[in-house]
Amino acid sequence: MSKYESLPTATATPVVAVATPLIEVTAPATLSAGYTFDASLPDGRIFKVQVPAGGVTEGQRFSVPLPGDLSSSTPLVGEGGTALGGGPKYHWKDALCGCCNYGICHPSLWNAMICPLILMAQVATRMKLNWLGSPAGGESWRNTFKIIVSIVVVYYVISGILAPFKPDYEYDEKSGEMVQVGPDAPLWVTIVNNIVSASFGLYSLIVMIKVRRSVRQRYEIEPECCGGAEDCCCVFFCNCCTVAQMARHTADYEQRRAVCCTSTGMPDSPPELKPVMVV
Repeated sequence: MSKYESLPTATATPVVAVATPLIEVTAPATLSAGYTFDASLPDGRIFKVQVPAGGVTEGQRFSVPLPGDLSSSTPLVGEGGTALGGGPKYHWKDALCGCCNYGICHPSLWNAMICPLILMAQVATRMKLNWLGSPAGGESWRNTFKIIVSIVVVYYVISGILAPFKPDYEYDEKSGEMVQVGPDAPLWVTIVNNIVSASFGLYSLIVMIKVRRSVRQRYEIEPECCGGAEDCCCVFFCNCCTVAQMARHTADYEQRRAVCCTSTGMPDSPPELKPVMVV
């Protein structure tokens, strides 16, 4: 007789089944029980997974419950389906003036201070908007970053060429005053330069307002002040803080490092040790 045949029959008590969705995780490495690591869903949402009792080996698939709080965030996906992460719904991840939350050397901070339009182009690419800040049709959003960078480069080149030069002055000993000895800049140069500068400023203002509105609508964030004019006021009075806040909200910089010059402001390759999730 087997030693297990003497065990009494277990009593089963029916319980109410809870419809908790399960997902399968592919272990990124051989891990011991209780180890916690980050996993990402195909749509970019990131959550914590704890290795079950007995541990797992690299490549092993095991099931875990899908955390219920994942519905509170809206993920974004970049080039090649790379998960970018994303902020919470219904409110901003952090304050408008939280530019230094990730340190003073963070690439998004420097982009915001030196050239806000470049950082805005990265946010627009994450949001799949075109260079005018409107929803892009098809795959045209992939060119948003290149187009906006081209606009910035062309503007600075034209401004450098057409910048009105100041005439030379010399001190006149007889009159005791500074006397102009060089010609003024041609009138047409001044006019063209002012038109180019005004057009670039107006483009930056309008498109950044539209991008911020798109971010708020995507994450269902209601205006906190100024009503429908909040987007305009934030961009007009502090565009660098505004675009930096949008960048922090549309990417998870704690999980992904930031870079200055990619189309999304993040590495194009998937993060290391991020298991593929199969629902």
